[in-house]
Parts: sequence; structure tokens; C-alpha cells
Amino acid sequence: MFRAKHIDGDEMARIMVVDDTYFMRALIKAILKQAGHEVVAEARDGDEALKNYMIYKPDLVTMDITMYGMNGIDAVKAIISMDKTAKIIMISAMSQKSMVIGAIRNGAKHFIIKPVTVEKVVGVIDQVLGIKTKSSNGNDDFSGIKQSIEEMEKAIVEIDENGTK
Repeated sequence: MFRAKHIDGDEMARIMVVDDTYFMRALIKAILKQAGHEVVAEARDGDEALKNYMIYKPDLVTMDITMYGMNGIDAVKAIISMDKTAKIIMISAMSQKSMVIGAIRNGAKHFIIKPVTVEKVVGVIDQVLGIKTKSSNGNDDFSGIKQSIEEMEKAIVEIDENGTK
């Protein structure tokens, strides 16, 4: 994976943003740019995401679950079938837990629950890319990552308890 370095030594990633709403794509792009990442492509649905993935070969993809045409879960399956090393983060509403788990079972690496915030997006992306974040005192700050993992575990338990696979 190609990852450039900023002048200050921080790592940046080449990212594709996939969402059917312009507002959400614009918001995520702004967060990514603020964090120093490069948005190399965007897509409005799964079909466009597949095409752009093959053209741009991004380091990471943020993928909405519910979209017109090919949805996020099917797009994850298709991208993973072409590139087993693809790093895809799902973005969904709280009511889509079972779909998030389905996407993770099909190869997505993590998820972000809407509403998106700078902290959520950057924390999850850094975790998936293996970029250590530093708090102001110089210690590794994994509090956001721990919370995301706990959210994922709770969602898995809740779905399994309800019998949904």
C-alpha cells in the first residue's frame, strides 16, 4: 500500500468516499482533508465504487450501507472478491446494526455510526490503517478505538441474541 508522509512525518492515506448523498460525501471529505488524508475518488453507489476502486486503488474506502443500485454490503463483497486486502469502513445509521454486522462478516474492517464526527472518523481510520494516535501528553490514545470495539461487540451480541445472522 502506498502511503505518503506529510512534512511533519504524519502518515496520510489515499481514500475513496462512497455515499449516495452529496452532503455526507462532502462532510466526510472535509474531515479526511482536515486530518491530512487525500480523497482520491468518490462514488454515489456500489457500482460506481467498484469501478473507481479498480481505477484508483485507494488505501481505504468509507462505504455507506444503504444506497440506490448496488448497496454497501454487495459492494464490500465485490471489492473484497477482487482485492482480499481492501480496507473498507462502513458508515451507517444506528438502526442498521444487522447490516453492519453483515458487512463486517463479508470483509469490512470496521464501522462508524452516524452522526459522523471528526473524532469518530479519524479514530477508526487510524485504527484500520494501523496509524498510532498520540494524545497531547505523548501517550498512545486508544480511548476512541476501545469505544468503537465495545460498540461493535455490543452490536454483535445484540444481533446474535435476536437470532439474526
